Amino acid sequence: MTSRENQMRVLLLASLLLTVVRCSKDAVLLYSTVGGDALLPCFSPASLNCSSISWTFYRGGERYTEEVSGGRVREDSDKSSRLSVAPNCSLALRDLVADDAGSYVCLQHGQSITAVYVSVLAFTSPSTVTELQPGGRLALSCTLFTYYDAVLCGRPSTAFNLSWAAEDGAVLRNDTRHELIFNTSCHITLVTELKREDNNRKWRCQVRDRENSRAAFQDFTSAFLFQNPPAAQTPPPSSSSDGPVQLPISHIVLCVALPVMVLTVGFFTWRGDRKRAKASAAGTKLQEIN
Repeated sequence: MTSRENQMRVLLLASLLLTVVRCSKDAVLLYSTVGGDALLPCFSPASLNCSSISWTFYRGGERYTEEVSGGRVREDSDKSSRLSVAPNCSLALRDLVADDAGSYVCLQHGQSITAVYVSVLAFTSPSTVTELQPGGRLALSCTLFTYYDAVLCGRPSTAFNLSWAAEDGAVLRNDTRHELIFNTSCHITLVTELKREDNNRKWRCQVRDRENSRAAFQDFTSAFLFQNPPAAQTPPPSSSSDGPVQLPISHIVLCVALPVMVLTVGFFTWRGDRKRAKASAAGTKLQEIN
């Protein structure tokens, strides 16, 4: 890339940022979830021809790319298989991932029309499946990936509020049952000890915008692998017990069969020895007669 192209790129970024600040009415805050879909609007005149439209993607301090050029998705875009341009020039993005969070700008002939700021909600759990049972420890981490994490997540945000809620919608607070750990304004962890009634309970990670309306949410269902905690195993009876000891059936059969086998072998051995003795005596008499 030449120095002139670098200068043009910097000027373009600066003009886009200035345009967004100046034309806040054309800026859109959009929230979605990992695996979800998003439609990024382009507020253009009715007679706008999409062939003059381009879409750019910018993630604070990390990357800047052109996703759409001349109304068509660029083949070299890493999102190309998930992007499409609608007839009204809006940008459809499918199967969202965390790296899709960022600033998308719709431009006509290089002039900014609409800026869309996309944030993506996701949750993870370090808990194992075997902990999903009464008495188990459940930990759920909820993260909001924003268009500018370094600025929005490093301090309390006035643009959004991230929280954990019960299945009835009530926001969970720190109490004897729930522990909430706030790493940043974009990351919150819920820790709780599961009870029997928590089987198939929904735990909701949600983000609300500045108007306090729920913008996006994801649910986790604590479906128990074991209905009851593992019971202590009963030790085998001690050999010093005063009561009668019952032998297993296999031992009883062995005790009966073994003497019978010994007697049978002894009988046939004795019978064979007797026959050999008679044969030997008959041979001796025959020799004496001769």
